[in-house]
Amino acid sequence: MKTSPVLSLFFLAFFTCQLLAAQTLADNRRRYESGKELVRQGKYDLSQEMFRPLMQAGPENPFAAYAHYLSAYALLKAKKTDEAKLTLEQLQQKHPGWPEKEQADYLLANVLFEKKDYENALAATAKLRDETLRKNAEGLKKYYLRKEPNPGTLKKLQQAHPGDRLIAQLLTDKLWFAINADDVALAKRLDAQFNFGKAASLPVKKAETKSVYNVAVVMPFGYEKLVAEKTGRSSPIAVDLYNGIRLAQEKLGKEENVQINVATYDVGADAEKMTALVNRPGFQSNDLVIGPINGAAMRVAVSFSNQTGIPQINPITTNSQIVQGNPAAYLYQASVESQAAGAAQFALNHFTPKTAVVFYGNTSKDSLLAHEYRKKFTGGGGKVLAFRKTVTAALAPQTVAALAGGLGHIFITSPNQNVAINLVSFLEKTASEIPIITQANWLSFPMLNYDQLERLNVHFIYPEYIDYRSETAIGFKKAYIEKHNLIPSLYAYQGYDMMLFFGRLLKESGTDFKDALKSKPAAQGDIFAGHDFRQSQTNQYVPITKFEKGDFVLANPVGGK
Repeated sequence: MKTSPVLSLFFLAFFTCQLLAAQTLADNRRRYESGKELVRQGKYDLSQEMFRPLMQAGPENPFAAYAHYLSAYALLKAKKTDEAKLTLEQLQQKHPGWPEKEQADYLLANVLFEKKDYENALAATAKLRDETLRKNAEGLKKYYLRKEPNPGTLKKLQQAHPGDRLIAQLLTDKLWFAINADDVALAKRLDAQFNFGKAASLPVKKAETKSVYNVAVVMPFGYEKLVAEKTGRSSPIAVDLYNGIRLAQEKLGKEENVQINVATYDVGADAEKMTALVNRPGFQSNDLVIGPINGAAMRVAVSFSNQTGIPQINPITTNSQIVQGNPAAYLYQASVESQAAGAAQFALNHFTPKTAVVFYGNTSKDSLLAHEYRKKFTGGGGKVLAFRKTVTAALAPQTVAALAGGLGHIFITSPNQNVAINLVSFLEKTASEIPIITQANWLSFPMLNYDQLERLNVHFIYPEYIDYRSETAIGFKKAYIEKHNLIPSLYAYQGYDMMLFFGRLLKESGTDFKDALKSKPAAQGDIFAGHDFRQSQTNQYVPITKFEKGDFVLANPVGGK
């Protein structure tokens, strides 16, 4: 039987199409598997070249929906969240009946959380019906919302989802040690509403004397940055303070039977990191917290101290607002207000007539110091004849010239060398005997020499004054060099003096030393000139220094006027 030529051609075309279709399907499968392998290898951009052609559906391409999904996953991993979101939306539109639709919804929620589009992310998780995916979505929500640095964002989410226990829990944790009283109140309301038990579990420090005291040193050591950047350097301030603290710890233990455990925590200015730290149960077993010294983390530490009663010390800042309203928090340094009060009292005790002219520079600290000085000086019976901002270098000489007859002293806080030179030159030319009180930064002005400063009876507010010739300063320097093969910085001296002072206070008065510190008489420090916390949370003793017979001396030693 003969076969028709037409029929033969038909069968040939049919089998050719079948062969081509099979070949196309095989090519698509290989492309899809190659794309998956590239994703596994972390080659996310390259994988897109495999998935993109597969996104067009067809009879020989059963991989279109999967290609959309894996493409979106790779884009998310590559931090291309806008493209990932668009790809998933296309998947939902083109393949609404895809059996793995809930996996796509979960992935979309992940993308939206990464974009901080929290409301839509929560809406995506709410669509999930699979129990495993719902559980995973809660973990996703917890991971991203816990990282959110802005409490206001969580507040809005909590208001929109008042019954969401996880959001309430995260907001409670974030606000528990907040500075703002309304935030703390909100945290406590949520704690009671959801029965988290946070208030009941928070230990309030009981007064006790111990054989060993635990001290937390919270500083921006920069260990993470050190490892990441391999610079070989960490924060010199933090490390030097800590090295001084450790030498004091050794001295207290060996020579004075005061046993101190010191633990370090690497925290910079990040309030989120500090909040996580104070929420650790083990952290609340400390008896004293030193630091942190940066930004919002300081305020979290002060709030923690206020709620737990655990004393907290800031070793560097002079900003008294940090400790206001928090009776267990202290500034080791004299605040700006304390510096002004100490200088004003010195002037009232030593200069006649009790009149002054006050000049101040451009910074907020200069202005605050001058305004506080005027308040304290006039409050003590003095009179300020003129109060001027040094807008020009000639202003101070002109003002003094007009008032010289009845002027008892000059108070000036300008850090501008030209202002200092103009005033000093004028006073020298007029053979003036009017004393000056200024800040210690004048000592670094190269155009002023120490002979001039002595002749003109210039006095310096010098909170960080150290008599490096003292026996204790010499002994510390020797021990520090032997241990670290470095000359100690000012911060090393500070850490040493501070730990000795508060370590002895723990030994004498136990963990709740507030009342003892308030009534403790002013006393000379081991390194620094003095400590005086009577009725104050900041050091009230302010060293006033001057040159005398060519020597740089302390004009108001502890116990003097």
